[in-house]
Amino acid sequence: MMRYLGAGFLATLLLGARAGAAQTRPAADSAGEVAGPPCPAAVVPRRRVGFVISLDNRESFVQSSAVTIIGLNAGVVLPGRRWRLGLGGYTLRRDYAALYIYQYKNGKRTKKAPDTLTPQLDLTYLTPNVSYVFLQRRWLEMSLPLEVGLGRSHYTVTDQAGRTTTDSRGLFVPVEAGLSVLVKPFRWVGVSGSVGYRKSVFEVDYKDDFDGMYFSYRLNVFVGAIWRDLRQYRQNRRLAHELAQVQRGH
Repeated sequence: MMRYLGAGFLATLLLGARAGAAQTRPAADSAGEVAGPPCPAAVVPRRRVGFVISLDNRESFVQSSAVTIIGLNAGVVLPGRRWRLGLGGYTLRRDYAALYIYQYKNGKRTKKAPDTLTPQLDLTYLTPNVSYVFLQRRWLEMSLPLEVGLGRSHYTVTDQAGRTTTDSRGLFVPVEAGLSVLVKPFRWVGVSGSVGYRKSVFEVDYKDDFDGMYFSYRLNVFVGAIWRDLRQYRQNRRLAHELAQVQRGH
């Protein structure tokens, strides 16, 4: 009798051990393969907004004469790095030192002589702008900039005695579109150039010819990249300092 009870008790222990092993064994999928632990979700890098400041010099034309426009353009690069939004401020001061007048005889222009009047043009305007980057490489970017601005002009004319004969102030709205190329040899700094056309769609008081081609050259400073690198540098120094303190404590 005791022999049968011992055998039954041993069989019960074996069945319980087999059931426990079945519970801890990984479940098999429909293909008969053992399913392992779930894979962690892929970490998607977070896109950040970039900040750019550009020293912007432009060569353009006013009344078919070459002029130099200097300015500063600040903007942000959106997370997808395809769009750039910015705001530029520009100024022009043109001295018509070599202005000539033409003399006529019998309705025909015969010769030109220096004018005794001295005209001066001061021009300042702001341009909110947007650029779409259609080609993006590690060292090179190509984009299509579009700008719509608002500006003020101040035109004066003085005679030989220093008297002001003309004093006109005006308002104008320039629209500019072109093609821009950016070269980034370094992480923090790049150079760019663009060419395009400017059209003045609205003028008041001062009627001058602001329409024409322009080309520009820029020095770009990537403020966002500089800030991120400096922050990472400070973090690495702090971690190294904490590690050194722990090692000294041991």
